Amino acid sequence: MKAIVLSGTRLLIASAAIAALASCGGGGGDGGGVSVPAATTLNATNAENVAHNVAVAVLNPTGAAGGASPLSAGGQSSTPARTHFLSRFTSQIGRVKQQLQSPSAILAGLIQTFPCAISGTVTLNIADNGTSASLTFNACSDIAGETLSGSITLSNITATATSFSATETINVTVTVVGPPSTTTTTTGSLTVSETGIGTTTTTTTLSGTEIVTTQGANTERLINFSFSSVFNSVTSIFTDTISFTYASTEIGGSVTVTTPTPFQTNLANTRPHTGVMLIVGASGGRIRITVLGNETAVAPQVRIELDADNNGAFETTLDRTWAQLEA
Repeated sequence: MKAIVLSGTRLLIASAAIAALASCGGGGGDGGGVSVPAATTLNATNAENVAHNVAVAVLNPTGAAGGASPLSAGGQSSTPARTHFLSRFTSQIGRVKQQLQSPSAILAGLIQTFPCAISGTVTLNIADNGTSASLTFNACSDIAGETLSGSITLSNITATATSFSATETINVTVTVVGPPSTTTTTTGSLTVSETGIGTTTTTTTLSGTEIVTTQGANTERLINFSFSSVFNSVTSIFTDTISFTYASTEIGGSVTVTTPTPFQTNLANTRPHTGVMLIVGASGGRIRITVLGNETAVAPQVRIELDADNNGAFETTLDRTWAQLEA
């Protein structure tokens, strides 16, 4: 049975985290010391469920229109990021970035509290030397029925007129009023770097050793992840490349995920209009997700194919809409 209980709240966490800080970057880990569960055996019974879980781990299932990029330049756009959930953590960094890059900014020991859209507050604290900062969320609600608590900290901050980088540590909890009511906690660290700010081509990269999200008995992990997004302001196209290991209680193990054909998403749309994601499980079994069109295209919009025995032939094909894949 497919389950997306983590996806929406996970994206909210990312989104909340992103809006308050501005793009940050830092150094990622090499995976040393991180245990990876045994690979999941892929078959006709679990193929759609695995595809679903991986897809909603990196694609925004909320369908928020008017978004920025999958790995949007945090704080550079007033619209929400939509493809990679980690980009939400990046966009929350906008306030930090704006303060650091503002010619009139008073950085030494800056502490400022902002009201959230509906209720609660978020407090920005920038160190005297401007190389570290934190965002503390106090029952912050930007979406009705959802509140965010916890903190995001930035270290090793380097900011110029055209670039921003830092290391980001996340420990946040999102509570959603039901039915059903849920509490989701995300912890971990990542590094973010953004180059080409204010130019035709802006590149944002996110990488790290592990991000863990828990909700009840279910745990999801992104391990040794690397996400890269390039936005071309002339074509209004985001081109996104991803690589990571995904593990969860729901799929009973782990799979590796890559994009042999990068996703491409138009600024005006929520879902990619092209791209291929490859999911590899035990003994080389493969699931291929091919984008046939974005959310405005006629059905089918996504194709799921299974090569369970890794013989080079995809023996099972499922055509779906985005809504069906993410439901």
